[in-house]
Amino acid sequence: MKLKSFFLCTVLGVVLMTTTYASNPVAADAKAVLKAYAESHINTDANMLEKILSADALMKFSKGNEVMSQSQSAIVKLMRQNQGIKQNCSTLVDVLASSDAMILARVNFVYEGFTIENYLTLEADKNQNWKITRINKFYNNNGSVKVLTKE
Repeated sequence: MKLKSFFLCTVLGVVLMTTTYASNPVAADAKAVLKAYAESHINTDANMLEKILSADALMKFSKGNEVMSQSQSAIVKLMRQNQGIKQNCSTLVDVLASSDAMILARVNFVYEGFTIENYLTLEADKNQNWKITRINKFYNNNGSVKVLTKE
């Protein structure tokens, strides 16, 4: 009888833990979304990035004198093409402004000789899940727009 009780308690505990962690997605916490963004870049992890981008996310960056724009699907597609490449950089994350519904943050990827600055807009939905809705990307003068492409 003790073995059955122990077994039942163990199964119940596993079910409760699984339910608890499964119902607390990364998007529920804005800081976790920022951390996931940085990790997805460093590890070139398209699956992680796709989870934290809103369906209508937009990335803007300059190419010469022209401003380029990429949709969520294009951002994820590029990341998938380079899946698994480990970036040799460190990150700096700063929340610049925040409210209950929106956050503006800066995520810098610091490489040897240049930095990629990302200004992210995160928005909370009606369930208070945070998603990245906009990325504005800047490269310093010594930077290269080919950082995420294979040589």
